[in-house]
Amino acid sequence: MGGCGSSSVPDIIIPDPEGGKEHKVLFKKQGMFAKDQYVYQDYDTSKKWLFLDKEGGLFTQPKYWLENFIRPEGSKKGEVLCSAQLNLTKFKKYGFESDEDSDSDISDSSDDNIEATMKKEKFKWAQTIEVLFFNSRDFDTVIAKVKVKAKGKAKKCTQTIVRTVEDHDEEGNKTGEHEETEVNVEIEKKVKKVKYTITDMKGEEEMPKINLKGKPNKSAYKLEWSGPLFESEIDSSMFGSPEIKVKTSWKNAALGMLMGYIITKDISPDDIKDNVVVF
Repeated sequence: MGGCGSSSVPDIIIPDPEGGKEHKVLFKKQGMFAKDQYVYQDYDTSKKWLFLDKEGGLFTQPKYWLENFIRPEGSKKGEVLCSAQLNLTKFKKYGFESDEDSDSDISDSSDDNIEATMKKEKFKWAQTIEVLFFNSRDFDTVIAKVKVKAKGKAKKCTQTIVRTVEDHDEEGNKTGEHEETEVNVEIEKKVKKVKYTITDMKGEEEMPKINLKGKPNKSAYKLEWSGPLFESEIDSSMFGSPEIKVKTSWKNAALGMLMGYIITKDISPDDIKDNVVVF
């Protein structure tokens, strides 16, 4: 797994979170390149409370285990309070547009030995992600499902430059010529809309809402998630941040914590945009 063997047990083991009470937790990476997280009570790094073991990345079907530090003798694993698995379910591209023409910036130059073309391709994309939550390490009982629908646009510009180059012998006499080709590619992606929906929740007839406030693709903005299960936020300077704060008062506190972390950290609009494979 993600490295639970390196996690150290705190001197004082704080009791498991109680459902229905307000909990504020700080998820913090163990190191710069680590996937696993320590979870601190009351955003206080002197109160190491829980451990998040993570395996895999966004587009490699990651798995998560939120556990306490109550470990059998000789074991490096605690009791799992909640676990999750993320799956990419659907992806489609539509609304294709394409055109190709000479690149006037280069072709109109005084150098007759250069020809350049620019091909532009653009389309819309849609990505669906499903996160399943469980009450055990072995993922045997689903307790909640979250569906994420993201829509965006993509554009690819391919510049092809063909240069005619003269060949010369050792004395500098022209012996012929050949072509050299240079290809430059730029890809731009934007996410236009992301919707988070709880589609199933054990013991609940009416599904709790997940509200997202804020606009993606801005140079300076804040995204805020709120609802009965959790509250969290992130701003434009925090993408890739080693720390995520989550607040929950849900009846299953561990579920609220883990759901808040995954949505804020791993499937925020920018995470989806950066990782979606469009070309």
